[in-house]
Amino acid sequence: MQEPGVTTRAFAIAAIALAGFAFSLTHPARSLDDKVLDVQWGLLARFAPRATPDDFIIVGIDPATVNAIPMPPGLWHEALGQALQRIASAKPRAIGLDYPLPERSYEGLRAGLDRALMLGLAAAAGNGPFVATLNIDPRTRSARRIHTPFLALLGDSRLGIGLAARDDDGVTRRFSLLIPTEDGGYPTLAGRLCRALAAQCNDGLIDYSIGPKLRYVPLHEVLALDDPALLGRLFRDRIVFIGEAQPYSDRIEVPLNVAGWEPPHGDAPGVAVHAQTLRTALHEGAPQEALRPLTVLLVLFAASPFLARRPALGLAVAAIGAVVLMGGALLALHAGLFVPIGAPLVTLVLAWAALAAASRKRSRNIQHSG
Repeated sequence: MQEPGVTTRAFAIAAIALAGFAFSLTHPARSLDDKVLDVQWGLLARFAPRATPDDFIIVGIDPATVNAIPMPPGLWHEALGQALQRIASAKPRAIGLDYPLPERSYEGLRAGLDRALMLGLAAAAGNGPFVATLNIDPRTRSARRIHTPFLALLGDSRLGIGLAARDDDGVTRRFSLLIPTEDGGYPTLAGRLCRALAAQCNDGLIDYSIGPKLRYVPLHEVLALDDPALLGRLFRDRIVFIGEAQPYSDRIEVPLNVAGWEPPHGDAPGVAVHAQTLRTALHEGAPQEALRPLTVLLVLFAASPFLARRPALGLAVAAIGAVVLMGGALLALHAGLFVPIGAPLVTLVLAWAALAAASRKRSRNIQHSG
């Protein structure tokens, strides 16, 4: 028969572990896990980045481009068409257009606008994998209209929804290659490109530690290039994304900004997030989240400081446990597995607090009995 002290400790550890597991099911636990994940991506990107070929480049529509093109952005048919033709002539591996296509014809304003853009779209489609963004109206939640001739040229197979998944705090850490619809699902921009470039693509976490910083060239500089050799050095065999790089438009909150032309912290251009999503999906599978049973085991492990005889020893055990959890989770993430450790870390604190409270209670009882 077990001694009462042993039985009490066993029940206490079970109660602490149960409290830790219950916490893991709450919103604060998920928020803590996400914040820890953000820190982990920063550490991995700095000290252990996962190498990939330097095969992505962003053609950005930045303030300098807006100032350089005399037409308003809604009438950039000629500029966009010319840029697509020049990029396609360099034989890139794939092209993603993260910029809204016109909803109607503007031939009444200036003859030849539709034809100029049509030639660019045809050149991009003729080069190889080419996907344009299908924008969603946030009010109606339906796809925005695309001028019928452009839509006919592209077809359904060259359109992808330009949405990025966001967590409860508005940060994009995870991605889906297929957006659920009433008809089953529709590919995202990265999802459509991934299926055109790889045999297998999986959803998961966006790996912000993978690859070098994204290369960048402004759209107006592409329009000024007429040297095939220079175009080839920029775009040949690369995956080219074209989209906005404005400081206050189409921005997405991220753990780490991989846009090489911007600071590493804060939000990022949406086109850079789409590119990093595709880079993740193409490279040995996206990082996945650990299954729930692992959380149960880690929470049970995290209740162990209560076994210590003294609060000081329990604090040391808790500190070592926290280091082991954070180090192990970082190594697991580097290997492609995200292990949430928010609940185990909180359980370590609970276990030490319970030990300290029990120790104080025993001390008071001894003093009273004396």
